[in-house]
Amino acid sequence: MKTAPKAQTIEESMLTHLREKGYKITPQRREIISIISKDASHPRAADILRKARSNAPHISVSTVYYALALLKKEGLIREIEFYDMDNRYDTNTADHLNLICLQCGTIEDFHGELSISPQDVARMVDFQPVRMRFECYGYCRQCLRRQE
Repeated sequence: MKTAPKAQTIEESMLTHLREKGYKITPQRREIISIISKDASHPRAADILRKARSNAPHISVSTVYYALALLKKEGLIREIEFYDMDNRYDTNTADHLNLICLQCGTIEDFHGELSISPQDVARMVDFQPVRMRFECYGYCRQCLRRQE
């Protein structure tokens, strides 16, 4: 599995992509992109809004959601959807395993090889995968320490 690109590279890549597609790079979009490109914790929209307001106090909730929807539509981020907790956002758009803590809700990327690929799935069954979502639920290092 490839290592994650650096935050600056992610930010530059996102901005370049949006410019090439003709999107306006507003100060608010730039701030949101800056935040999400530096945050590997898979932040919630509320987390992004809170951080954005430290530099842009008047940024609205709808601006954050609109920017996230645009980044998702353009394939620059993935939205990790849950039925029992807030959706999260990930700049790693490659198929990878997310480690999700059942106690504190943190999400980390697993940086090892996956045991199955979309090509494997296509060969085994009559189904053509477009993207895959891998999740492993358990307890993070910090929560395990608290339980001891």
